[in-house]
Amino acid sequence: MPFWGKKKPEVAPIGKEELMRKILALNNPSNPYEIKKSDETDLAVEWKIVEAKWRGRGGAEEELKKGYKAWILLDEKSHEARYCEQKETEEKKEKPGIFGLGGISKQKTTFRGKMFFSKEKGAMYQGGQKVYGYEFDVKKVRDPIKMVVEESGWQFKQVMRKASATYQ
Repeated sequence: MPFWGKKKPEVAPIGKEELMRKILALNNPSNPYEIKKSDETDLAVEWKIVEAKWRGRGGAEEELKKGYKAWILLDEKSHEARYCEQKETEEKKEKPGIFGLGGISKQKTTFRGKMFFSKEKGAMYQGGQKVYGYEFDVKKVRDPIKMVVEESGWQFKQVMRKASATYQ
């Protein structure tokens, strides 16, 4: 095969429904993520990385949410699984104030497209007590899906736009 061409699958491609069953079979209570059928695409992946609330300094109520989503569109004509990923972080701090002079601070960041590498670990302790702890490695969710797709004779293609991995 020329180095500039696409790699041809080693096995004959299986049907779309069978591939969906194999990907859904990756669901396991020990996995931190869930794969399910979706109205917007063939399969959706969701991982609630961390969802924590606590009282910070001065009684401020604080919140941290991190999540990962992926959309998988299975194109039976091209035997291609199109995969778009999103990672989102939301932080909120609500400060109580005297005479209503408190305030709310919110920050939200979203990345959507192709994640080449994403690995993080975090924890917070307050007064000797663990408020939250988490680990995230995109390879833990993406690699098993990619392996099932490729072992089934399909191509795994990461796409930049959600529209490329959802129904038109």
